[in-house]
Amino acid sequence: MRMTRTVFRAAGFLLVLGTLAAQTSQVPRISDLRIGAGVQMTGEVTTGARADVNGDNALDAVSNRMDFAIRRGRVSLSGYLMESIEFRVILSFDNFGKDRFSGLRSSPGDEKVGLWDAFWTWHARPWANVTAGYFRPQIGRENITSGFQTTSSMDKLPTQTYVRTHVVGRSSGREVGVNIGGLRNRKKWGVNYNLGVFDTSHEKVTGQANGGGLWAPLVVARGALSLGDPEMTSFGIDYLTNYFGRRRGVTGAVSYARQGATNAFRRNETVNFDLLANYRNWNLDGELDLMKRRTPAGGAYTDTVWHVRSGYNIRARATWVEPVAAYMRFGGGAQSPYRNGRDELTDVGVNWYIRETRVKLNLHRTWQKGKGVSAYGDGRTFQRGNVVGIGLQFVY
Repeated sequence: MRMTRTVFRAAGFLLVLGTLAAQTSQVPRISDLRIGAGVQMTGEVTTGARADVNGDNALDAVSNRMDFAIRRGRVSLSGYLMESIEFRVILSFDNFGKDRFSGLRSSPGDEKVGLWDAFWTWHARPWANVTAGYFRPQIGRENITSGFQTTSSMDKLPTQTYVRTHVVGRSSGREVGVNIGGLRNRKKWGVNYNLGVFDTSHEKVTGQANGGGLWAPLVVARGALSLGDPEMTSFGIDYLTNYFGRRRGVTGAVSYARQGATNAFRRNETVNFDLLANYRNWNLDGELDLMKRRTPAGGAYTDTVWHVRSGYNIRARATWVEPVAAYMRFGGGAQSPYRNGRDELTDVGVNWYIRETRVKLNLHRTWQKGKGVSAYGDGRTFQRGNVVGIGLQFVY
C-alpha cells in the first residue's frame, strides 16, 4: 500500500506539472538550441604499478609506461522546450585509448559512446525548480561537479568514486528520478536546497541486475548556506570550484541519502558535509562522506572518505595560472566490500587557464598508496602506480 500511494502521488504531481507547463505559450525557435562539446586529452607516465598478469593471484611488477588517451569527451544538445522549461542531453566518450595499467582512476572505455545526462528542468519559481530524467542525485560536491571544472590532476578526486558506488552503484553517478530544488539569495547570504527521489537499477544497490525482488526508493536531500557572494545566481544542478577572483564567499552544505531494503542491503545511508571557499584568488574546497550500510545478514559497517584541496590564481596577462594541491583518504569498514581497505592520494600541480575552463592546460604529479581492498588496489589483481602527466582541455 505504501508503494502504491507513492506511485499515485508521483503520477499526480507530474500530471499537474505537465498541465501548468502546457499553459506557457512562448516556444523558442530551433535556432535557440545549443550544441556543445568538450574534450580532455591526457598524456601521462605511470610508475610502480602492479598486477596479476599470469593468473596466479599474485601481484607482479608491470612496465613503467607512457599513455595517451581521451580522458573524457562530451557532446551535448540543450535548449528550452518552453519559456521556463529547459532540457539537456549529453553523450559521453571516455577513456578512449587508455592503457589498463595507467595510474589514472578510471577504466578503459572500450571505444563506447554512452548516455551521460538526459533531463529537463521546469523553473517554476526561484525557490521551486523541478528536474526529471537521468542525472546525478545531489550529494557530495565532488560527485556533482563536472570533471571539466575540477582543479586537481587530470581527473576528479576518488572521493566521488566511493560515494557513487555506495549510493547508486553506477560509476557515472547518474540515476533516473525527480528532484525539486530552489535558491534564495540575499545581500550577504543565500540558501540552496535539493530534494530528490530516484529509482535505482544497478545491481550493486539492488542485488540483481535491473532490479531485485525487494524494492525501495532512494531519497536524497541537500541543503547549502552561502555567506558573502553567492555560489550561484540562478538555480542549477551544476557547480563551480574556481571563480577566477570574482567571488568572495563561502558555502557549506549538508547532504543525506537513504534507501530502504533491497536484495543488496537492509538499509543504505550516506551523510555528507562539504565546503567551498573563494576569497579573491584563493580557492579551497573539502568534503567528508560517511557511507553506512546494514547488510542482509544483519551486520553493519561505515566507510569514510574525505578530501581537502586548495589553489591560488595568479594573473598572467589574459590567462590564469593556478598552483594547486589536494589530499584524499578513504577507510573501509570491517564488513564492507572494501574490508578494512585504505586508500590515499596526494596531488600537486599547476593549471594554466587560457580561456578559464574552456581552454586549459595542466601539469600534475600524483602519489597513491593503500592497503587491503580499495579503489587503489585489491592486493590480488591490481595495484595502481604513481602518475606524472599533462592534460589539455577544450570546452565549447
